[in-house]
Amino acid sequence: MTPTPALPSPTELALDWLLPGARNAPADSMHRIQTLCTAFPDLFTALISVLATHQGVPRDLLAVAIKQCRPDLESFSREDVSQLLIAAWNGGKSGMEAVHRSRSSQGKRSSASLSWVKE
Repeated sequence: MTPTPALPSPTELALDWLLPGARNAPADSMHRIQTLCTAFPDLFTALISVLATHQGVPRDLLAVAIKQCRPDLESFSREDVSQLLIAAWNGGKSGMEAVHRSRSSQGKRSSASLSWVKE
């Protein structure tokens, strides 16, 4: 006999937390953000999903939460992740990727790096 999967509880099925102006406990929001980041390995999809479902949370706080859940953002600062969120929301995937490339390459260059100077 095959065991039947456990049905989600009514609390897990409730979508009241998505309503505009809904107040959520930080632990609940963090759990949802972690679930979204795990469910979507693609960075853009994860960022847009978190932004769309947590619009009442300030982007600086979302940046901190997402940074904790995404190992690929470990080398980025909170401000960098916040800028990625803004770029994803306003510029779509291409905007987010442009900011991601520029923020990734900033750490690789020295501050006095000039492209025409041979080292």
